[in-house]
Order: sequence, then structure tokens, then C-alpha cells
Amino acid sequence: MSSGDRLRYGIVFCGIAALAGCAELPPAPAPLTPAARSAHEDEISHAIAKRRQQAAQYKQSGDLASAATETQIIALLAPHDAAARHELADLQSSIARQVQDNLAAGNAAMRSGDFDRAAEAMLKALSLDPDNAEAAKALREAEKRRQSRIQAGRAAKVNAAAGQSPPSARPPAASAASGNGFDLELPLEIFKAGDTTGGLRDLKRFVDANPNDKAARQRIGGVVYDRAREVEEKGNREQALALYEQAISLRGEPGTGWNTRVQALRKSLGDEYFQKGTRAYPTDITLAIKEWETSLRYDPQNAKAAAKLHEARTQEKPKR
Repeated sequence: MSSGDRLRYGIVFCGIAALAGCAELPPAPAPLTPAARSAHEDEISHAIAKRRQQAAQYKQSGDLASAATETQIIALLAPHDAAARHELADLQSSIARQVQDNLAAGNAAMRSGDFDRAAEAMLKALSLDPDNAEAAKALREAEKRRQSRIQAGRAAKVNAAAGQSPPSARPPAASAASGNGFDLELPLEIFKAGDTTGGLRDLKRFVDANPNDKAARQRIGGVVYDRAREVEEKGNREQALALYEQAISLRGEPGTGWNTRVQALRKSLGDEYFQKGTRAYPTDITLAIKEWETSLRYDPQNAKAAAKLHEARTQEKPKR
């Protein structure tokens, strides 16, 4: 141990002793003998050599994350080794590029409906960067969509066993768009299986790509309209209204009686929010205004809601 090291050791432990009320000082570590120092340095050199060998093997096999871990240990064991630091920086740069490449490939696979390939790409990204939030989120979405497809396939088999025509037996115009390879059956089955948001998104993509495929659009609109009726029967009238309007939009025109049903539901919701506003008015003008605004959003012709809203806005105290 050098004289400077002994001095620093003495200062540190004197400070500890002062804080501890002059407690007894532990003995200073004995200085390493030349033989012990040489043995210690040999151990470190051996560990570094072993880590270098492992890092090279990992890098050769394509496991850059493990290679980076080994190289980082080398950099810690040999803080003055510039080559190790440069190698670590190169590995980290390569990892970042591969993560981005896998993210791009996974997102492209998601857009094309290849959820298995998307999941594989996101897993590769996570193997390189386990804390990558984007890859983790995309992996969950890919798995969710893959499970929905599996459920849809099972539902299709059940329908076929019950005597309904399987997708392959349906008219070509209703199963795929000519020339673009975008399959309609999968988003329809996903929607039927309960993934309303994902199914609607893909059905809209189909309609945007095939605006003139009237037969397919009629089929899509009918499926969405049927779901809206189911939702309305369960009492979720606002969600049902949104689905009815989606059905009309996707179909391109309303089916027989669709507009009548939508208008009746809008009027009913308008009356419901008018009553909510009336109940809130005596004690909470702000809430009443909000309810009557919602009433008019559903039913702009509701004269009672319009009159009460005007009255409430006139009486509401100006906000400071």
C-alpha cells in the first residue's frame, strides 16, 4: 500500500471514529505482498481473457445482447482498456439498429395481418432490448389478434358443422378483394369473436381499399348492424348507436329500416339526457347544462332541451 493510500485510509477511519464517539478503529488492511499482488493481477487477466472468449463466441453466434454484457464486464474489470469500450459502443450501436429493424418488420407484419411473424419479430427485439416498451406492447397486440383469429377459426368450424356455409364456399366477391389479396373473412370473424375495435379497424381498411365492392359492403354492414342490435338489447344504447352508424357508413347506404331505428334511438337518448338535466338543475346548473348539451347532440330537434339549456346558461353565474 502506498503512503498516499495509507493516509487516505487513516483520514476515513478517523472520521468514522469521530462520528461514532471515538469508537475503536478497525485495523488497517495489510498491504499486499508483491507475490499476492501478482496473483491478484493474474486472476483479473484470466477473467478478462475468459470474458473476451465468451463475448467473441456470443457475437459469432449472433447473440449481441450477451456479447455486450460480457464486454461491459471486461470494461469494468479493465477501466483503462479503450478497445473494450469501443467494442462495447459498437455492440450497443448494432443492437439498436437490429431492434429498430425488428420493430419495423413486426409492424409491417401486423399491418398485413401476419400476427405470427409480427410476434416473432417483436420477440427478437425484446431479446436484444428487454425494456423496449414499444416491442412489448406490439407483442401483446399481436398475441391478442392471433388468439382472436384462433377463436374465429373455431367459430367458423362450429358454423360449418351446424350447416352454415364455410368461408371457402361463399361468393368470391364477399371473401376477398380482387387484386389486393386482403382477406375479408378474417376481420369479419375477429369482429364476431368479440374484438370489436380491431375488427372494425380492419373492416374499414377493406372498405377503403374496395369502395365499389357492393356485395362485400352489404355483408359487412349487416354483420355490424346485427352486433348493434345485440348491444342495444343488453341496454348499451349509446354503444349501439355508434355501431348502427358504423354499419351504415361501412355499407355505404342504410338498409331497410336502419334510419328509422337510428332516429328512434337518438330521440330516446335525447329524452334520457333531458330528464337527467331536469333532475340536476335545482342543485347543479353546470351538470344540467352538460346533460342538456348531450341531449341536443343526440336529438338536435329536442325543443324542450334547447329551451332549458338557454334558460340555464342565462342563469349560470359567470366563472371568475
